[in-house]
Amino acid sequence: MVKVVNRLGQLGYLHTVRGKNGGVRLSKPAEKISVGEIVRALEPLDLVNCSVEFCHITPACRLKNKLAQAKLAFLAELDGCTIQDLLADNSELLILLARPE
Repeated sequence: MVKVVNRLGQLGYLHTVRGKNGGVRLSKPAEKISVGEIVRALEPLDLVNCSVEFCHITPACRLKNKLAQAKLAFLAELDGCTIQDLLADNSELLILLARPE
């Protein structure tokens, strides 16, 4: 989790403060951050290497186009979801994240 938070800070999605009173907060409003853009920034999305140097059937392969279409559909779905969508009215999440008193 520390590596993810660090990377999100480097990418400008989070503002991090070290130290006793430190913490993490979003750098822009949650409704302005799509899950799709976060996934694109953090995840390598190439499922297979379809270069001719790596795969000799690439010129005749039909799977590569289906994989490309599936990736676009996956990202389009995530683009329609914001961080705010994941947090709004999520009392179960609040309970799990609550600090013990």
